[in-house]
Formats: sequence, structure tokens, C-alpha cells
Amino acid sequence: MPRSAFGGVLATLAIYLLVNIALMHALPLGRLASSQFPAADVSRDLFGKPGERIITALCALSLLSIINATLMMSTRILFAMSRDRLLTRHAAMVNVGGTPRVAMLLSTAASLLLILTGTFDLLVAVAAFLFIAVDASGFLALIALRRREPDLPRPYRTRGYPWTTALLLCGCLFFLAGNIMSDRLSSLYTLALMAISYPAYLLVRRRTTP
Repeated sequence: MPRSAFGGVLATLAIYLLVNIALMHALPLGRLASSQFPAADVSRDLFGKPGERIITALCALSLLSIINATLMMSTRILFAMSRDRLLTRHAAMVNVGGTPRVAMLLSTAASLLLILTGTFDLLVAVAAFLFIAVDASGFLALIALRRREPDLPRPYRTRGYPWTTALLLCGCLFFLAGNIMSDRLSSLYTLALMAISYPAYLLVRRRTTP
């Protein structure tokens, strides 16, 4: 599992770097900075309008996997929260195939509502900030746990610890700082959500705990 995780991350980094190098080679920096879809611009320059249509169609097709992964993730979060009695118990029900159907319907309906109301872009920005903040809190928790419980059994040892963990934590903090400076509205929304999430959790837990 660690080898596959590291290999997947390194392969993804290599692909992203190669694509960006190709785009920087094919387009002037000024045009690249102002372009909303650089890959389509490069395809149009090389192959004309048909090339632009093909690359746009391929990118739209690739979005299906992202949508599927996002729905699976949000559905399972709702399912777990309902199982822990933080939401309605109906969202914890699964069908014959083991899919939490009610939770999936709720996630899909919420996504469609956000798209129709034009707040989807804001949601994506908030989610990106929140994901990195959660990662940063996980790295902090790892460091704190290893300091408080140094003798706990740990079958897998992180190579380079604590420097590797500290490096990732610094990367997350730099991302969050840059996000706050460049997109203050989304950052404020996310920080507000994080500020009220724990009191809301305690309130719901107090009402559901017998």
C-alpha cells in the first residue's frame, strides 16, 4: 500500500509537470496566463478547430471520473454521520447492493442545487481550502500523537519522520496563506465553517447521546 500510494503520487506529479512544460513550450506566457483552457488553445493551434473540439470532449469525459469520486466521497460522509447519529438515520440505510441510496440522493440533490444557484465555483474554492486545512490538522495530530504516545505499536514507520511530515505541513500552511491572500472571500467562508463546526458537533452529540 505505501509503495502504491507513493508511486501514484509521483506518477501524477510527473504527468502534471510534463503537461505544464508542454503548454509553456507551445504558448507564450502572456497568452498562457490569460487563457481559460490552455490545452484547447494548443490543440487549436496545432490541429485547428477539430483538435480543439476533441481535447475539449476528452476533458469533459474525464470529468465523469471526478464527479463519480466526489459523489462517492460525499455520500459516504453523510452515511457515516448518519450512522453516528449526527444526521437523520434514513441516510444510513443501504440497498441490496450495499449502496447508501438515500445519502447518495441527498448528495446529488445538494450538488444540483449549488450548480443551479451559481454557487458551485464558491463551493469548489471552499472545498479546496478545507481539504488542505484537514490535511494540515492531520499532520499536526500525527506529530502530537507521536510525542504524547511514543511507545504505541506502529507497524509502518514513516521514512524521514519528522522532517517529511514537517515539510508537508509547511506546504499546506503556505497554500492556505496564499489562498487567504488571493481569495479572501472563500477563505473567510471556510474559516467561518471551521469555527462553527465543532460547537455544532458538540450540540448534536449532546442531543443524540443517551
